[in-house]
Amino acid sequence: MQTHYGGEIIMSLTISGEGGGGDLPNLQPGIYQGTCYSIVDMGTTDQEYKGVTSKKTRVHLCFEITHALDPENNPITMEDGRPFGVFKTYTASLFEAAALRKDLESWRGKSFSEQELKGFDISNLIGCTARIEVGHTAKTDFSPGGKPKILALREPREGVKKVDTINDAVIFDLDVYLDDFRGKQSPESKAMCDIFFALPTWQQSDIESSYEYQAVNPGQGSEQGSMADEVSNLTEQAAKDMNDSSFDEDNIPF
Repeated sequence: MQTHYGGEIIMSLTISGEGGGGDLPNLQPGIYQGTCYSIVDMGTTDQEYKGVTSKKTRVHLCFEITHALDPENNPITMEDGRPFGVFKTYTASLFEAAALRKDLESWRGKSFSEQELKGFDISNLIGCTARIEVGHTAKTDFSPGGKPKILALREPREGVKKVDTINDAVIFDLDVYLDDFRGKQSPESKAMCDIFFALPTWQQSDIESSYEYQAVNPGQGSEQGSMADEVSNLTEQAAKDMNDSSFDEDNIPF
């Protein structure tokens, strides 16, 4: 994808692999070491907060838990031997009060400077280590024990490091994926198609409900034009609303 749009979070497309999905086992609440291995552009949908509905562009970050032990100090992994995965979905904004900015600053161990807030390549998070506070969602009939969720991201005691992921690294760029629907097929858009179909079905459904997907999905008929205009307006607004960060010369990988 493009390297920089003024004020827009960048979804770079250096794809290391695909996959790494699957059901989440019941990881117990606590603080774990982990590594970011998946970044998914979820597109723009209507979101309700305190009774107010607004259009929000969302990004999904997934981390593999690399040092989970049971009470007998045996490694805890998925049934196939892969590490646990925990995720959090953020509004793609780096405003001062945005959850993404708060977690990134806690994760990197310092605030963003004004210079850094001019452009942030979110793909740089892939392979970055973190301390992850894990809690559980509320118990339901469908999930009587609750499901693991990220409560906070913290800086590792040894500082953030760049490491190889155990799961295949995934970066899904919705805009490039949609090129396949726009008649702009390319090796990159085909790679995005492969990644899309490897995502969990619930994630695919979320993406397919986005304004961006609906604007180009065949079968929308007369709605396509108005939807495309809506997406264009959303993109322009995102450029105004976003604050982003880029690297400085220290050793923090992002």
